[in-house]
Amino acid sequence: MIRKSGFTALMLAITSAASAQRIPEGSAASPATSPAGRESPPASTMPSEALVGLPGQQGFNLTDDGGRYRIGDLSWTFWGYAERVFNPGDGSSDIWRRFRQGSEIDFPRVTASLRPAFVYEFDLADTNFFANGVGNRGGVGRRNLENVFVALQDANDPSALRALIGENTAILSREDNLSSGNLPTVNRSLILEEHNGAGIFGPQTGIESGFVLSPALSIGLAVLDGRGSFNQERPRYDVGNSFSGKLASTLIDDTAHGRRLTFGIGVDDTKNFHDQTFTLLSAILQRRIGAVIVNGDKLSGEADAAYTFPAFFGQPATIEAEAIVSHFDGSHTTIGGGYAMVQHQILASDRHGGLDLFGRYDVVSITTASSGGRAAQQAVRLGANYNLPYSSRRANLHVEYAHNYANGPVAIVQARGSDEFIVELRFSLQPYIRH
Repeated sequence: MIRKSGFTALMLAITSAASAQRIPEGSAASPATSPAGRESPPASTMPSEALVGLPGQQGFNLTDDGGRYRIGDLSWTFWGYAERVFNPGDGSSDIWRRFRQGSEIDFPRVTASLRPAFVYEFDLADTNFFANGVGNRGGVGRRNLENVFVALQDANDPSALRALIGENTAILSREDNLSSGNLPTVNRSLILEEHNGAGIFGPQTGIESGFVLSPALSIGLAVLDGRGSFNQERPRYDVGNSFSGKLASTLIDDTAHGRRLTFGIGVDDTKNFHDQTFTLLSAILQRRIGAVIVNGDKLSGEADAAYTFPAFFGQPATIEAEAIVSHFDGSHTTIGGGYAMVQHQILASDRHGGLDLFGRYDVVSITTASSGGRAAQQAVRLGANYNLPYSSRRANLHVEYAHNYANGPVAIVQARGSDEFIVELRFSLQPYIRH
């Protein structure tokens, strides 16, 4: 079901973007609607190459976006990655954490500046495919889809203009729109993963548009359902139930000296949550710590920042942070939190591999009318990412430790603390670039 207001918002976005001054390619932060923007690492000093329209090799070519095959003005870009967990800290068996494959087909242009595109990505690990097999519960189906949409976009640079209809990640969160295959940690922030577990943000059905306003400013607009669709147990498709807006700014872009500062701010209004469970999760193994029931209309605000700069021995470091606050008026529940993280490159060599160390702090706070108090959750994570030698940064060893702690009313918090450890191998068609 798509409401008339959704089409109105999309048409306004496309009209505004088309009438704007043409921005040089790669000069602004990529809107959240662009997969090319997603593959760029946090606060990257080098925006991802536009998928099409640039001088490039015909036929097959391996790029930072994955494999690419060009025939004239038509381009097929495909990516894939697998993450295998070995001996998690609780002694459980080895698992596939993610096993994803996706493609973007950029069709020949329909005007001098616009072309249509089709994008999909699925994850076989989402339904325990490897344990259940085809035809059994958990085989390939709706819940494997991470995104699938059709788009109309700038013929040369999708980050300059893209409007899409279908299933795609909500635009609000910066971290949610970073590539899952290039995360420094095994999971995203607690506040984001817990929202996603309740069907909030993450993959949604609807209409999204993103375009640049100036060399330093971009905007994203979305008309969605906002309560989760395709890969949720109870999918929702009431497009127009949620409205979102996001501004992203590049305040510093000094490629010559390795400095880049980005900032974003967004808002989302989603209606009609009914007895939805918001679950508190541990940082690595995502074990249940507690939960609260939320109801009513939700209003969320978001802010994020990331700064990349040369640090010790001239090696790049990145400091990043994001905060999200959501209020549900029916249950009088306010859930807020965020994370701050620093990562630093120690080694970068094809012969000896590349090593990045990181430290991260997460916090979540919950207040609700029915609990009789405030619940708080914290996690400290430490770890390392090592790009294996002679792998062209496409094979990575990930090691991560987390200490979890929570307190508050028993009605919300049932587990107080834990320590977790994980070792993981990652393989990808896209190189692992952390800065």
